[in-house]
Amino acid sequence: MLQPVAADDRTVATLVTRALAVLDHDPDGARLCLDRLASLFADRQNEPAAIATPSQPRGGLTSWQLRRVTEHVEVSIAGPIRVETLAALVGLSSGRFTDAFKVSTGETPHAYIVERRVRLAQRLMLETDEPLCQIACTCGFSDQAHLTRLFGRAVGQTPMRWRKAARR
Repeated sequence: MLQPVAADDRTVATLVTRALAVLDHDPDGARLCLDRLASLFADRQNEPAAIATPSQPRGGLTSWQLRRVTEHVEVSIAGPIRVETLAALVGLSSGRFTDAFKVSTGETPHAYIVERRVRLAQRLMLETDEPLCQIACTCGFSDQAHLTRLFGRAVGQTPMRWRKAARR
């Protein structure tokens, strides 16, 4: 825990300004500024400083990084999406990106992409009369068998059975 320091208006203003400046790209740095600020006020009130809980898990992606990656996945869903490409979008190594993505979303980038492809396939099965082989290609699966295998794992039934049941 940080030691309380004497607070003056200039110190408070400096800490708030720094926290705001780094909030989007360095949440840990912003948290340090806010923890320091809390310790200033704790000293004034003679109470222990409360540690703020971070708005996102430690080690995860920042909000702009997660937004950039998920937007890229959505617009690139029909083609191959490589982890290296996603990592480069946010300036991280592939390994660091994979770890941070999992902290932020609770799943690996691959699992997230498969889930988005399956959801798109479900929507297309409901909204169009396209054959499953065409939907599979539109959603980025290599073929209908690939769609069927991953769809079955995610949904619990084949695409054809799901489509028939959902249309009733």
